[in-house]
Amino acid sequence: MELRHLRYFAAVAADLSFTRAAARLRVAQPALSRQIRQLEEELGVSLLRRSSRGVQLTEAGRGFLAEARALLLHCEQAMSAARQTEAGPVLKVGYIWGLFHSLAPPWLERFRRQHPQTVAHLFDLTPMEQARQLLEGKLDAGFIGFAHEAEAPGLSRRKVGACAFVAALPRGHPQSRQAKVALASLANEFFLGISEQTYPGASRQVAAAFVRAGFRPKILQMVERGYTILGLVAARCGVALVPASLQALPHAGVTFRPLAEPPVADLYLAWRADNPSGALRQFLSIMPSAPK
Repeated sequence: MELRHLRYFAAVAADLSFTRAAARLRVAQPALSRQIRQLEEELGVSLLRRSSRGVQLTEAGRGFLAEARALLLHCEQAMSAARQTEAGPVLKVGYIWGLFHSLAPPWLERFRRQHPQTVAHLFDLTPMEQARQLLEGKLDAGFIGFAHEAEAPGLSRRKVGACAFVAALPRGHPQSRQAKVALASLANEFFLGISEQTYPGASRQVAAAFVRAGFRPKILQMVERGYTILGLVAARCGVALVPASLQALPHAGVTFRPLAEPPVADLYLAWRADNPSGALRQFLSIMPSAPK
């Protein structure tokens, strides 16, 4: 069995067509069919069910596909690591711009000064995308957000800061004249919520704040991105609780006000616990934990 057998099988399994897979792989269809037959003969099982209606995976094929894809991914990572070692150390860091735009740059600048030979690549990713890519080895470290996102099995974490939540109100809203806003005073408003699927940590902080304030909010819409929330607030579609760091986004038509009892949550850097990267060790050495 060779890597090309796995690549060919994965391509056919993805397209469920020898014709389309052969075109994508740029090989002749008879040669592709022959390679898959060789793989099945070596394994002693049928991976594909062929018929006049097309190609389907067998039960054995579905099980083998997951392992084949994992092996191909590990091979790609090994080749990437070899190339990076030849070119020089590389650190791949994810971040959430709306939470870490003021926190991450000083640390990255310090890292660049202390380790000028290591190149840092930055990726603007949601918390859940960061967690997945950290575990897959596509990222070395991630400014991932709140505790919930950093609790995935296999991840280590370090507190690097904290974030308070504020009220985002349409300009001219009655509560915008208050120095601090009691959350309960907004109980009759429509709220724009933070997506649980995209930003579960922030969403849970906001939900807990409503519980403490003693009311169930009227949610107009769950939103994926901070700038979308601010746009809807400016259009007077509703109000929102957002991380205070979003005040740095352009926000014409939006007034931010502190809450009388603001929720405050810790922010974390996360990394895969068994990541052997020397660049990661360098980065962690300059990243002391924030005070408890």
